[in-house]
Amino acid sequence: MKTTRLVPLFFMLIMLTGVATAQSTQSEAVALVSGSAVIADLKGEVMLQSSQGASLSAQRGQVLPAESTIETGKGSLLLSLQDGSQVLIKPHSRAVLKAPERSQGNFLQLFLGNIMAKVQARFGSNPSFRMGTPTAVITVRGTQFSVEVTNKNNTIVQVYDGLVEVVGLAAPNHPIMIRPGFYTQVENDRAPQSPREMQDNQGEGESPFQRNQGTGDAGERKVPQGTNPAQQGEHRQQQSKPEGPD
Repeated sequence: MKTTRLVPLFFMLIMLTGVATAQSTQSEAVALVSGSAVIADLKGEVMLQSSQGASLSAQRGQVLPAESTIETGKGSLLLSLQDGSQVLIKPHSRAVLKAPERSQGNFLQLFLGNIMAKVQARFGSNPSFRMGTPTAVITVRGTQFSVEVTNKNNTIVQVYDGLVEVVGLAAPNHPIMIRPGFYTQVENDRAPQSPREMQDNQGEGESPFQRNQGTGDAGERKVPQGTNPAQQGEHRQQQSKPEGPD
């Protein structure tokens, strides 16, 4: 069986995206408070809103406080978190930054769309990185993975490096571990499906922004190979969703 060859180069490219701006904001990133993040890079249409409903500036170096809402439309947004972890929020996504001490340990809540993350290793008593979706909780202590939430609230978790624990909200006592090269799906009111192997990925060596937006900022989502036709149909339905935030 084939395993993905994407792992090191793919996420190294995420880190290299906007490296000049990341360096210029390094001192600012050190001072980030819990739950906040700095915009390391962005492209295309992005809408940001504070917890009070005020519009926030979408520009490199901007610090987003906890409870900020991010809606990407056709755009993409690369965030650097307090500990140096990075999250790429892909087109047609909606997410909210979280302060873990006030949100059951969650750093991020993804309501729709797709994110890719490179999480710094957590050692000793340092809390794990956790994020939520409408159907699952994902927990890691240092890894590289992606999470997608479809317009039917199905959650798809793919792992490229390290181990990821996935728990279905409907079955909190039945977590599963996903190792590199595998993925799972969590449907409404279901436990996570047994891990399935991913096939070789294409587009290796390209920037994540280039691969996911292309020349027309299309933001096409790729269905993991091996998913069934019904899942593929759901992805096609999501791709045809009107552009812009809900």
